[in-house]
Amino acid sequence: MNLICDKRKFLLVLSLMMLLTTLLVYTDNVSAANTATIYYKRGYATPYIHYRPVGGTWTTAPGVAMSDSEYDGYSVYAIDLSSATQVEVCFNDGNGNWDSNGGSNYFFRTGESTFDNGVITEGAPQVTNNQATIYYKRGYTTPYIHYRPVGGTWTTAPGVAMSDSEYDGYSVYAIDLVSATQVEVCFNDGNGNWDSNGGSNYFFDQGISTFDSGIITTGRPVVDTIAPTAPSSLTVDSATSSTVSLSWTEATDNIGVTGYEVYRDGVKIGTSTTTSYTDSGLTPQTAYSYTGTAYDAAGNISEFSTAVSGTTTEQGDITPPTITPSLEAKRYTDPISITFTISDDEDPAPILYYTTDGTQPQQLDSQRYYGETIDINESMTINTLAVDVSGNTSEVRFRYYIGEGVDTADFREETIYFVMTTRFYDGDPSNNEYCWAGESAGNVANNDPAWRGDFKGLAEKLDYIKALGFSAVWITPVVKNASGYDYHGYHAVDLTEVDPRYESDNFNYQDLIDAVHAKGMKIIQDVVFNHSSNFGEENLYPLFQKDANGDYIGLDDPDTLVANSTLDSAAQAYQGGDYSSITPNQQYGARIAAMKEDDQDTEHIYHHEKSLQWEGYTVQTGQIAGDCVDLNTENPNVANYLIDAYDRYIDMGVDGFRIDTVKHISRLTFNKYFNPAFKARGGDDFFMFGEVAARYRQIWNSGIPAISVPFYTWKESKDYPWGDRLTNKSSVEQHWADNSSVNNEPTSDNAFLNANQYHKPDWSMRSGLDQIDFPMHWNFNNAYDAFGVALSGDQYYNDATWNVTYVDSHDYAPDGAPENQRFAGSQETWAENLSLIFTFRGIPTIYYGSEVEFQKGMPIDVGPNAPLAETGRAYFGNRIEGTVNVSDFGEYSNATGTIAATLNYPLAQHIRSLNLIRRAVPALQKGQYSTADVSGNYLAFKRRYTDENVDSFALVTVSGTATFYNIPNGIYVDAVTGSTINVTNNTLTADCSGKGNLRVYVLNGLGKIADYGSYLN
Repeated sequence: MNLICDKRKFLLVLSLMMLLTTLLVYTDNVSAANTATIYYKRGYATPYIHYRPVGGTWTTAPGVAMSDSEYDGYSVYAIDLSSATQVEVCFNDGNGNWDSNGGSNYFFRTGESTFDNGVITEGAPQVTNNQATIYYKRGYTTPYIHYRPVGGTWTTAPGVAMSDSEYDGYSVYAIDLVSATQVEVCFNDGNGNWDSNGGSNYFFDQGISTFDSGIITTGRPVVDTIAPTAPSSLTVDSATSSTVSLSWTEATDNIGVTGYEVYRDGVKIGTSTTTSYTDSGLTPQTAYSYTGTAYDAAGNISEFSTAVSGTTTEQGDITPPTITPSLEAKRYTDPISITFTISDDEDPAPILYYTTDGTQPQQLDSQRYYGETIDINESMTINTLAVDVSGNTSEVRFRYYIGEGVDTADFREETIYFVMTTRFYDGDPSNNEYCWAGESAGNVANNDPAWRGDFKGLAEKLDYIKALGFSAVWITPVVKNASGYDYHGYHAVDLTEVDPRYESDNFNYQDLIDAVHAKGMKIIQDVVFNHSSNFGEENLYPLFQKDANGDYIGLDDPDTLVANSTLDSAAQAYQGGDYSSITPNQQYGARIAAMKEDDQDTEHIYHHEKSLQWEGYTVQTGQIAGDCVDLNTENPNVANYLIDAYDRYIDMGVDGFRIDTVKHISRLTFNKYFNPAFKARGGDDFFMFGEVAARYRQIWNSGIPAISVPFYTWKESKDYPWGDRLTNKSSVEQHWADNSSVNNEPTSDNAFLNANQYHKPDWSMRSGLDQIDFPMHWNFNNAYDAFGVALSGDQYYNDATWNVTYVDSHDYAPDGAPENQRFAGSQETWAENLSLIFTFRGIPTIYYGSEVEFQKGMPIDVGPNAPLAETGRAYFGNRIEGTVNVSDFGEYSNATGTIAATLNYPLAQHIRSLNLIRRAVPALQKGQYSTADVSGNYLAFKRRYTDENVDSFALVTVSGTATFYNIPNGIYVDAVTGSTINVTNNTLTADCSGKGNLRVYVLNGLGKIADYGSYLN
């Protein structure tokens, strides 16, 4: 072997290898020095990067999937730029969704760069490995996160505003845990509204977490952008004269199908969570075209299915059976037994089902009625369902009450907080809307939608109302409205439908009713029988074309409404042109003509009276305002529609009605139609009270009983013919004439003690329609005048202890206060008025904001002629931001935000103390009263209430010292101070000084009830 030759070869090879290695290292170093490494904060679950070095060639779309980086929440990709100094980039999700910077693309330089929501910064992401990144599904518009690493220090409240994340609907914030492994968190909106997990806070581990409605999951949000497939094999399964039943094959989705939308003739008519749907309310012998879509939980909607045609059959029997009990549903002294008779126009043997446990009956053999006698030994509700052979059904509720005495749910035990829902509290900004006149009123410029407060907001603030001590909430009308300025609810266009502007996707009217009841409170719905808006009524008297759901098409904008043949006919006849071609003023004239002319409204749905006398008969037949067209309530078709419409709200669980514009309807109509109907539906304990707006300081309005407040509390003492419209019209005219003088009006002692003794009231002639005490209200410029008109007039009410009393409202302040402003009197005048109404007979009521003299001296209502913020109907929500823990009525703790300052306002504390006192003393709730044997102070009286369980006797003096004579001896305890007086000589002197101060000496009283405040001391 030639070793020298081999060694030379070896050295040559070694040299070549070293040279090659050097070259390779050099090449690699050059490449590394000209690379763009891009860290991408994930906007897509799996991001793709499509790029080209500037001057070079693009990758093939969609590019290259980026890899997870060492930084949580970031993907990464390194690009060899070759000889370029920049790379041009756009991102996508691999499924056709692109971020190309609006078409301009993004440019990255050599080295490391970080891309975060469109912003490019040099270097790697500035994050720590020991951090908690929290994605928050927005419960607040701008969420704040208040936190501390466990064992560490809290941020300064309200914490830090969270940032928009790469996921729609989510905010995000990354927290450096330092050495901790968890972070303790609560969320808020920066304005005092907190989510602290009921006080327990939330705990997040190191890493990435998602928070959604109280639920914490590991990892990032799952965002779905893929729509389901269209439903297939859409088929008409069956049809009747009024229905078409459809079915289809289930659609598919990458995550799951949530439901289906069904369209008739191109208009959406409903949804289904199953693969079938029945369309009802159709016209017989009519062909309809149907299509459908599928949707998922993320709101992705599929393409339309193939259309299918369905034709309804000829109309058959549509009359439901009639259910007649052997005894009328009402109160009976002793137990009774009843049977039912079921009849039908076609079916000789209709079937009846019934329940007595409060549930709705089903067509079950176990609930079928076979003619048996039903024994009713105690108060009972019987729900019935009758079915005929054609499938027509009747559902009727019968309420029977057994025994003597006061109804079990006596509304006099309550106190009422009155809210204008749209102006109280905004729980869902997504449903805010400006009225048609919002811009001209100045509300748009103020960023103050008239439709701002909502049911969700009211429910959120029930604890505030309860903290003040109120047990009932009265809300303005909930029905669907239509006018230029309809936020208040008194311009109805559909009495059967709740206005959607009050409701949220996840919170409707039923939810509000349930929420009120869950707080142990009652809800009063404001209702209107007297009028509709001047846009007609969608069911009773429609003026515009409707969609398949029976709603006016284009109601969001008056310019998009399309007149129906009724309105176009009136426009031609009375304005000389088609409705769409005439001016707005002419359009209004055409609507009024359609509703009030004999040749247009041939069924007399509306009164056709063209004039109005405020102190004459036409006050009950004329039109009180341009937006309030007078319904013909003597027409049985109208009355029955109103009853059916409002029955559904009783069935939903409302506890009472406040009835608007009562004096514009004859008392005879109330006693014949509305009072008995709603008492039958709601039961004896269903509370109804009306507004007879008698702006008059005396008890009798201009000396005319028929438009005076006490008049409506009585049943009829004379029988009048009643039946068809013309008979009823004649009877109400005669009824007016019969009640033109105060000389023949009845009186009652139901509100008065007999010396010091309570006596059983005689309610045999009580109408069931109690009243707002308008005479007291009109005199409440001071407590003395209000007290005086009550003393002089209470004998004319059937029972004045049921009167609803307030100082001011959404319409008026007291006469001279002045009447058109939120109460402008002094705070001590307010306090004195309140001390009187919370201890005197009647049911105290406060209009929202009065507890803080809200908008004091501002005009109450000027229509669309000034911004709402400059009126008494301003938005109240800013005063009640925050939370409060309520343990009972008037008992609260831990108030936060502005709600704390509002509750601490002197009048608010005064009201709270008065509520506590009234709630503890039955005599102040339901007692009769007397001013006999009382001296030293005008505002002083005795009250007593007695039943089989209670004997409550109280001596009351407001703003001054009073002496009570001839009272029972015994131990009297003042509910204000706790002072005790042992009466042995039948005389007690209650020392009291200071305007608005109060003494309530209760025989065998419980002790001091109220907290001292600015006025009670």
